[in-house]
Amino acid sequence: MSGLGYADALAELEAILDDLDDDNIDIDVLAGKVERASLLIRLCRDRIASARTQVDRIVADLEQLGTAADPPTLL
Repeated sequence: MSGLGYADALAELEAILDDLDDDNIDIDVLAGKVERASLLIRLCRDRIASARTQVDRIVADLEQLGTAADPPTLL
């Protein structure tokens, strides 16, 4: 599942949730769908955490560059 992107995982999760909302869901597939949903939720959370870490690192690098450089003069 590591090759699955965030958007695809989210779309699959939404489809599973739609299936679970159906009163006629086959009880034999219910546990499998719930397990798959759990894996997809973990994957999405991991992708969000990874993106947050990358953004924080980029912002910190930009802030460091901003303080290291001389401010531009207007004259």
